[in-house]
Amino acid sequence: MGELVIGYDGSDCAKAALAKAVELAKVTGDGLAIVFGYEPPSMRAGGPVGYQRDAIEAIGRERMAEAMASLEGTGVTAETIEIEELPADALIDVAEQRGASMIVIGTRGESPVVGAILGSTAYKLLHRTTVPVLVVPAP
Repeated sequence: MGELVIGYDGSDCAKAALAKAVELAKVTGDGLAIVFGYEPPSMRAGGPVGYQRDAIEAIGRERMAEAMASLEGTGVTAETIEIEELPADALIDVAEQRGASMIVIGTRGESPVVGAILGSTAYKLLHRTTVPVLVVPAP
């Protein structure tokens, strides 16, 4: 019995990834670590950094509560983790620290070229981690 690390931001593709992770966890007996990684606010973005951080953290808490609510009645154990790191970095760090059996994330279906140019989280994970990655397409 291990752990699946799930990237979750409340998007349709993240919901699809969470649903697939629950399906896998029911078969394997793995627990879930649901991760909300967010880029630290920057002075370049304008506005007071503290207010930006507070707003992003509030969004993260809402998304994590939403994810946990969707697990009610599934019998799957889970915990939520909010990390002030870029999403790919957060997922890699959590997966490696916990010895996760897999990282599960959703994708909006960008082409490999667009993903490479825009910095797709899926693209980064596939090229930077040794932990297996399952990329679930949005419905």
